[in-house]
Amino acid sequence: MPTMSDVRSIQRARLASAGLGALRSADGAGVPGVVARLGAVQSQELHSSAWGVAQRLTRPATLAEVQAALADGTILRTHVLRPTWHYVVPEDLAPLMAATAPRVRRAMLSAEKPRGFDHSLLARRHAVVAGALAQGPLTRKELGAVLAESEGAPLDTWHLGQVMMHAELDLLVASGPMRGKQATYRLLPEQRAWDEEEAVAHLARAYVRGHGPCRAEDVAWWGTLTKTVARRAVVDAGLTRHELAGLTLWTDGDLPEPAPEGTVRLLSVFDELFCHDFKGWPALRRDGVPSRWLYAGIVTVDGMIEGAWSRALKAQTVEITVELNEEPSRPVWAAIEAEAARYGEFCGLDPVLTRGPVGKGTIG
Repeated sequence: MPTMSDVRSIQRARLASAGLGALRSADGAGVPGVVARLGAVQSQELHSSAWGVAQRLTRPATLAEVQAALADGTILRTHVLRPTWHYVVPEDLAPLMAATAPRVRRAMLSAEKPRGFDHSLLARRHAVVAGALAQGPLTRKELGAVLAESEGAPLDTWHLGQVMMHAELDLLVASGPMRGKQATYRLLPEQRAWDEEEAVAHLARAYVRGHGPCRAEDVAWWGTLTKTVARRAVVDAGLTRHELAGLTLWTDGDLPEPAPEGTVRLLSVFDELFCHDFKGWPALRRDGVPSRWLYAGIVTVDGMIEGAWSRALKAQTVEITVELNEEPSRPVWAAIEAEAARYGEFCGLDPVLTRGPVGKGTIG
């Protein structure tokens, strides 16, 4: 079993590959460059996932800059990998979807069968959606109105959501620009067809690039693959195998130069650093750490879970509450203050930092 020192060393290397070590400009590619390096970024929480991308840049991108990348299509938000939202760059969309869409559809069936979801209607409904979006991006509510007019009766919220998720899995639509607080859909251009085996190798390469050193089992979790398929994929992808602390780990070359010792980050909820198979990964938190922390923002020191944080947006300020498992050293608290200042820059608000229990309903 790896020692705590081993795990911390591996996590520092993973911080570097995940873009959370010595911060950089993502090779000048900004927001799309961050997403491309990670392969995909889990993004069901719009504000939090935007911070997860922005904070990986030397100067954090603002929320408006992430939304601008969504508006111009240099990043897309869609259901891929698992039945949840992700950011992805356009060039990775088709291979990731070819590798994962069949399994995502199977996962959706468990909810669709009891509700009598009629797959035979999808082709006609998707034609209606495509015709409407040919005129420009529309919100889900607007597409619901178009479908209701076509069918003579409205679809309920759940059925409309499933229709649109299938349209995403078919590479018909993805996200469009935000309209105020409302997301829109855009029509996608025709995509290159990918062989599934080729697509799975692409997925393995994409995940390991932005998450390694990691196990094949983590690739399987991220891409809803079987472990057998994932183990074959890391080999087919030409990745590099390492035996470290009793673990078989994979990178896309040499082991990354580890993040500087003492690296502190205020991570978004569901940050990509923690998108792996937790059940098989060595413990990243001490016994007794509240499980509720995993559903707030996470405070990490050297990639280890040392606390949680929440935020409340006010007119002029953002109130950031940090809950830690022990009294922080001066360097750690100074690093938390620096992270809070970066978060304030991202929000365009003055940060107010306090210690205390993380707030309810205000995730990082």
